[in-house]
Parts: sequence; structure tokens; C-alpha cells
Amino acid sequence: MVQHDFADVAFGQRLLSEGRVSWWEESDFLAQLRGSLPKQDLFGRLCEELQPFREQILKDLGPRVKEETCGAFLSARQGQKKGVEVASRPNQGRSLVTTRHLERGFVVIREYPLAKVLLDLENRSGLPGLKLHPETRLALQLWNAERKGDKRIEAAKDLLDHGGNDASALKMRALLAACCTLCVDVGISRNAACESLFHWLGCVRVNAVAVTALVEAEGEEMQQAKVALALYPDLARSVNHSCRPNGVLRFDAKDSHVELVVSAGVDAGEEVTISYGPTSSTMPRSQRLGILMAQYGFECHCTACGGTSVDEDFQWKRKAKMLDERARAAVARAAWQEAVIACSASIAMLRQGFRDGDVELAREECKLAGLTLRAGDAVKARELWSSSADVLRCLVMPADPDLREAEEMLRQLPASPVQKASSSSAAFATASSKSEVAAAIGGGEMVMGMA
Repeated sequence: MVQHDFADVAFGQRLLSEGRVSWWEESDFLAQLRGSLPKQDLFGRLCEELQPFREQILKDLGPRVKEETCGAFLSARQGQKKGVEVASRPNQGRSLVTTRHLERGFVVIREYPLAKVLLDLENRSGLPGLKLHPETRLALQLWNAERKGDKRIEAAKDLLDHGGNDASALKMRALLAACCTLCVDVGISRNAACESLFHWLGCVRVNAVAVTALVEAEGEEMQQAKVALALYPDLARSVNHSCRPNGVLRFDAKDSHVELVVSAGVDAGEEVTISYGPTSSTMPRSQRLGILMAQYGFECHCTACGGTSVDEDFQWKRKAKMLDERARAAVARAAWQEAVIACSASIAMLRQGFRDGDVELAREECKLAGLTLRAGDAVKARELWSSSADVLRCLVMPADPDLREAEEMLRQLPASPVQKASSSSAAFATASSKSEVAAAIGGGEMVMGMA
């Protein structure tokens, strides 16, 4: 389990490290947990061991656990599928297979979250620096809905719930389930409540999706960041992972609905896949396999992983980063032509690892377009923004800042060299701050993705 500096994990580690659950390491708890013996017996014993520490558990975790179980919300809106069907395939189980040829940009699934938690919520318990991990918060909402007999929870009942095969993850998940059930009046036996929460913790661990959005980071740049954790049952039960996927997820930050979009043309009868996190463009094979096994419990045999036993050469990525840093240094000196050369070389390196038409390449082209205009080449800048917009229109939401930037500059810049550039594009070329850039393109909320 990934280690987090939050109340739930911190408290669990403290119990283990101080030896307060004395029988834990000496028992065959994990073997029984993985086997066929009733988990209720095991959780009942764990609750008995923790009972003497209930007052401390209530103090450390109680307010946050009660907050999540009191504020549970489940969506009643159903998902929609087009051009695909869920089919069983050898060695893969359920797969999302196309019923006809699908072009890039086709939306095959649109779904609203069954449950979600925001990642930037301030802790309201009055204990500074401590809050429940988002996975725990989401699991508590689902667990509470099940306890209350909410019929909408049936949509997630058949999702995978193993939560990874790592032994420490199993131990911490079991301990956390027992601690949380001691914090609420469950209305059923504590061991049965523990088993149920243990199930939902594993379900969230395997199936929850991080909702992402472009947000302003340090240095006034826009970066893709996780803003919420949500459970989309239709998506989770039908879409498999590939380290070289042909589909991407895009999120609407307003209502957190997700769309699965085809990112590369898919022929009829082929599977539509997404990345669960690791891709062949972001990390080497051995690292990807380790992450997927630890969190999801499977060994990846996708086209990027199955045909080789060696790691890919990521020299291109290191070189691209060095060239990007060179471009940033040139921007700081207002050496625009030098910045254009370095940024162009960086994109050339990135093309060795990313597919043509990839969103990341389109964002880099958008950045290069801004530098090119500042260097005085409006025609080339327009070509770059046009190329970037063609990709982004298919794969991102209309409110995406890079797409809005590209479309606005295409309206402002001349379509041919003989036409005169607008005053707005001239102002953009001479802008020296983010506010001046926003004013130049007439979008006060838009932030440029510049180096």
C-alpha cells in the first residue's frame, strides 16, 4: 500500500509498530484472509484486540469517519455506451469491444460517478494536518450506503475487490476496517461490518478513478492534477488496461462525469483500452509491471509489455527534459528564437515516445506556438495552433485552457501572410506577464501553457 501521511494510515502504523496488536505477526491471519475460512472470525478477533484502544481510536479517527458516513451521496444517473459492447475474451474476462470502426474522438462511454470525494477538501475536524485518505473516505461512503440498504449500491457489487496482492496492503486494510467500525454505531455485528468495509476498501483501491483537471501550478503554469476520486461502475467493469492504450478519459470538472474517448482509430471487433496509470511513454516496463501487480493484482501482457522482457530506452525523455529546461532559461532572458529552437528539439525527442496525435504532444505544440509568435513568425505559430487544436478538439473538454487558447489565436491570427495580424495577436506577441497574455486574447480566465 502506498504510504500516506494521513490519520488512518498513521494510526494503523502506530498500532503495529508499538506492538499493540500482539497476535498480528504471529498468527496465520493473512493466510486465512486469502483462503476460504470465514473472514468474520478474523475480524471479530481483530475487533476484540482493538477494543481496549477504542477511546484513542475514536479520538484520532472518529470525527472524520463520522463525517464521511453522514455525508454519503450516491448518484442515480446511468452511464451510456455507443459503438461498443462488453464481451468475454480469453485470459481477459470482460472487455470493451467495438461493434464498428470508430474514429479518433468518438465517445464510447459517458458516465456520472456513483460516488466521489474531492481531494482538496480542508479537514473540518479541528485536528490540523490530519484527514482520512481519499480512498478511505470513498470506501466509507459506499459502505454506509450499503448499510442503509441503498439500492444504487448494486451497481458496484460485482466490481473487483482484491485491492492488490501486497501483504502490507492487506494487513493495513484489515486494520483500518476494524478501526473505522469502532468509530460508528454500525447496527450489525462488528465483525460483519469489518468484512463489508474491508470489501469496499479493496473495491475502491482497484476500481476508483482519479478525476483530473488542468490547474495553475507554481510558476503560473497549467498542469494536469488530480482533483477528485470517484467510482464509475460501468467504466470499471468493462474497460481493461493497456500500457499503449487507444482510448483516453476526459472529465467535466463541473459535474465530474467522465467520457471514454477513442484516441486512435479502432477497427470493428477490436478492444478499446485505457491506461490505469502507467504507460509505455511514462515509465519503463519493469516499473509498470510492479505498479500494476501491487495495486491491481495482475501481470500486464499488453502489446507494450508482452513482447519483450527488457526495459525500454528512455534516453529520449531525459533529453527532452533537458531541452525543455533550456527553452525555459531562454524565455527568462526573452531570447525567443533560442527558446523556439530548444522547444522544437524537445518535441522532436518526445515524438520518439508518444504517438502522433497524443494530447501531450498537442499541448507542447501549443506552447511552441506561443514562443514562435513571440519570435515574430505568425504564420508558423498559426500552423502550430491549428495542428494542436485538431488533436485537442477530439480528446479534451471544450473548456480546456490549451484548446481555448489555440482556438482564440486561430481567430486572431491571419489565415495567410498577406493579411494583417489583429491588434490582439500583436499584443500577445509582446505580452510579458500572464495577465497581459490573458488580456491580449480576451479571456481573463484563460492561462497560457507557456514555458
